[in-house]
Order: sequence, then structure tokens, then C-alpha cells
Amino acid sequence: MGRTSVAVTAARQGEPARVKRLEAVRGQAEQLIPLIGTLMAEAGLAFAGLDRIAVSIGPGGFSGIRTGVAAARAFGLAAKLPVVGATSFTIMAAAYEKAGHAKGAYGLAAPAGLNAVFCQILKPGREAVTDIVAMPQADCAAFFNGRADGLSGPASSALIDGGFVALPLVAPDLFPDALTLAELAPSLSPARDLPTPFYVRPPDAKPQKRNIIARKDE
Repeated sequence: MGRTSVAVTAARQGEPARVKRLEAVRGQAEQLIPLIGTLMAEAGLAFAGLDRIAVSIGPGGFSGIRTGVAAARAFGLAAKLPVVGATSFTIMAAAYEKAGHAKGAYGLAAPAGLNAVFCQILKPGREAVTDIVAMPQADCAAFFNGRADGLSGPASSALIDGGFVALPLVAPDLFPDALTLAELAPSLSPARDLPTPFYVRPPDAKPQKRNIIARKDE
């Protein structure tokens, strides 16, 4: 989604949640681990003192999803903590509804590459009306119009300004954020909400099959 954020809560200590965010610039993956380290140091917390680790599993950029999920799994394994995952759309829906925007069905849209978007329609209570799907911008009118009362998310402004969707624009600055995820984390189940990448579409990169060198033991 173009933004990286990390957050930690220590509710049992009566302290407010702490969050750090990176702007949409190159090199976010390289800055993720140092950012987490800085946040934990400022909070005066050790990983062993946490209850669980939560991570956004996508959809979004393939590299960002893999980096975030791999880091969460690694910290969980090292600290012997449960790791849970939530889709970026679940996180955005939670923030949208917490802000009081959900009066009826609403649509969320996020970039999915050149002239394409990830889309979903939900009802209040984060009840999914549709699955998360990827489609060309030109197909979004048929998907959203007449089915949702408003549109939000990182791709919402582009869809409405471009004439692809005829819906009111609501909370155009809505992005999946770690602070919202931290608030969701206690309600996520390690048995159900797995930290597994959620791609919607298969990765663009495909393994090379030509000129493969056989292993010595084959």
C-alpha cells in the first residue's frame, strides 16, 4: 500500500500505544527491522514480554508482504510468541468503522498495479459482502455502483476523480496502519488468523525452468 508502520501496545502497564511510520519512499523493507528495534527500545519492552505479534498479510506489494510476514514470523519464533495475521482490508475496515463512517455498505479500494485495484464491499461490523478481488479500474463501476454507499481506501480518490466510480468519497486518507492492527491483535486467533501472505493474484515472478542445472545427487 506504499506505507510502512509498526506499533506496540502495553495496555497492562496503563501506557498508550506507540507507533512509528515511514513515508512512501524507497527502501522501506531495509528500514523495517531498525524501525522495530527503535520502537521497542523507546517503549522499554523486550520481545519476550509481549503477548503476541500481529502482521498485515496483504493484499499489497509482493515484496512488502513477504518482508513483513517473514519479520513477524522470525520475531515470533525467536521469542516463542504466537503470530497472527490480518488482511490490509480488515485493518482498513476496522479504522473506517471506528471513525464512525459505516452507516451502510461501504467499499474499499487499494492499488493493485498499473490501472488495477483491489476491491471489497463490507457492511457495518466488518461483515464481508464480497471477497477481496483484483480488477481493472474500468470494471469498478459495475462492482461498486449501487452496492455501496461510499468508497474509501488508498485508490478511492483515483477511481472517483477518474470517473470510474460514481460514489461519495469517504476518508480518502485511509490506509492500513499498525496502530489499528495493534488494537485488533487481541481479537485475532493464532489458529484461524494465520500469518500467511494473502496475494489475491499469483505472483508476477515465475521460477525459471530453462537451463536448469541438475543437482549432484540427482
